[in-house]
Amino acid sequence: MLYVQDKVVKLGGVYLKGQVTSVEVQEAGSVYVAQDEKGRFKKSQPVGYENAKVMIDILLEDTKKATTLEQLTEMQMLFKVYGQNKPKLLTIVNEDCTARGISSVYFKNLTSKKVISESKRIASLELWAPAIAGIKIKKKRSKKKTKKKNSEKAKSKKLKSKSPAKDSRSTLKEKRIAKKIVSRRR
Repeated sequence: MLYVQDKVVKLGGVYLKGQVTSVEVQEAGSVYVAQDEKGRFKKSQPVGYENAKVMIDILLEDTKKATTLEQLTEMQMLFKVYGQNKPKLLTIVNEDCTARGISSVYFKNLTSKKVISESKRIASLELWAPAIAGIKIKKKRSKKKTKKKNSEKAKSKKLKSKSPAKDSRSTLKEKRIAKKIVSRRR
């Protein structure tokens, strides 16, 4: 029997029972590969990042406090309680995840394997980070900025004094001069 209970991974506020044998963190970039009609590659272009994946392998053995089945049931209840329809966002505390900027994950997969020749079980967890680790952008908006944007988008108003229809100059004097000139030519 193995009596070591690691406190390597804390998930959703609970330390995982058993001995953690490995923690693997994967992150990858997404690349779009363009092909022509004949299937030949034309070009490739980066388009972003995929979600980070955390894989944890745990060795479960019978202890004085709980059997392997009880430990596995406790682990299952952490991820899916009765009546739950979709995975919850769980906080994760682990040095490998912290170094990669991962602080919360979704439960993706729980696999258990019974080794018949020995009195142990191996549990494997697959967890997905909801956002790309290390890239966090927050925009702050103030009320003054939104008001300025609204006023910039509004239509500009024309001044009536500059409108040709509202010409307020007196033209009587010019009309008299024009009549005199025309009458002299006749």
